[in-house]
Amino acid sequence: MLKYIEKYVYKMQTAIKEKILDVSIKAQPNDVTCGPTCLHGVYSYYKDVIPLHEVIEQVEQLSTGGTLAVLLGIHALDRGYDATIYTFNLHVFDPSWFKGKVDLVQKLEAQMAAKPDNEVLIAASQAYLTFLSLGGKIKYESLTPALIRSYLAKDVPVLSGLSATYLYDSPREIGDIEVQYDDIKGEPTGHFVILNGYNPDSRQVYIADPLKYNPISDEQYYKVSYQKLITSVMLGVVTYDANLLMIAPKEN
Repeated sequence: MLKYIEKYVYKMQTAIKEKILDVSIKAQPNDVTCGPTCLHGVYSYYKDVIPLHEVIEQVEQLSTGGTLAVLLGIHALDRGYDATIYTFNLHVFDPSWFKGKVDLVQKLEAQMAAKPDNEVLIAASQAYLTFLSLGGKIKYESLTPALIRSYLAKDVPVLSGLSATYLYDSPREIGDIEVQYDDIKGEPTGHFVILNGYNPDSRQVYIADPLKYNPISDEQYYKVSYQKLITSVMLGVVTYDANLLMIAPKEN
């Protein structure tokens, strides 16, 4: 029986081939435009021509600088795409909301009413309400290599909001526009990247990073272990990230 199981596992592993999507990403112009730059990279992958500066101008920013994956999703929906967010952000979403038939709109509105002083929560919740009204989908399930591969295998790049501090193993940061590393005064920082491939042999995922001079690589394209990536995504909850955004052309 054990030999049969080992043989089956081996067959499953060897059936998974390396996959790399031809994603081209520009360098983000400043420290708060990683999100729109990644979105532009996804549009470019789909041969959707739009200047980067227009995407940056059109994507809503937070008052503190930067943006949220849901705001990137809204831009994609307005542009005629399908958009699905896998959220791991427990600041905004309660796990019980995804068990059975729960009205997410009602829950988000109730939560905003109960926490009116939380400005970031209110801004995020309002964005999610807009996202849902435009036909966006919000899902909640375990973040696994299989989930990531399932979209890449269908030629859909994965835009991810995660913790730059953990991904890069870098000091925490101070400042919004002109960021500086400071391991004492600094705070954890969020970031957006595109997941554009995987290697089953090394158990690594390929990343297209809008940060040209990043601490992890001399180039904007590199790969990290699934463990490193998944932990980076989950720790994105600290900065209201912690999500995957799948954008694809609408099916006819």
